[in-house]
Amino acid sequence: MKTFAIKDYMNTSPVTVLADTNLAEVVKVTLKHKISGVIVVDGSNNLLGMISELDCLREMADSIYHDGRNTTSLSAKDIMTKEVTTVSPDSQLFDVVKSMLNQRQRRRPVVENGKLLGQVTCRQLLKIIASFG
Repeated sequence: MKTFAIKDYMNTSPVTVLADTNLAEVVKVTLKHKISGVIVVDGSNNLLGMISELDCLREMADSIYHDGRNTTSLSAKDIMTKEVTTVSPDSQLFDVVKSMLNQRQRRRPVVENGKLLGQVTCRQLLKIIASFG
């Protein structure tokens, strides 16, 4: 039986930001790359968390609507989700698909020993599976 290790399908250059990147810059990055979220890493490429465009929208809207504070004081580390489900490079493609569907998540960082190696997204997986047919 053929195995489908995620390392053979992952994007090895996912869009990332550093923990001290301010919210406005995070938003610019997501808009520039037309993506729904970014991975937060430290200077050694260790995975710290993730930020979705919904996280950005919530923080910006809340700050403007409720108290008018300036969102430039917020950084990626302030709004990122720290508990991130990851997969290893040897995880099997269809196991990753099943997990993402069950948890209703759009992306999975591929991590080994805490280091970010890549990412898989729903769009990537859809293209891959469509190519099998």
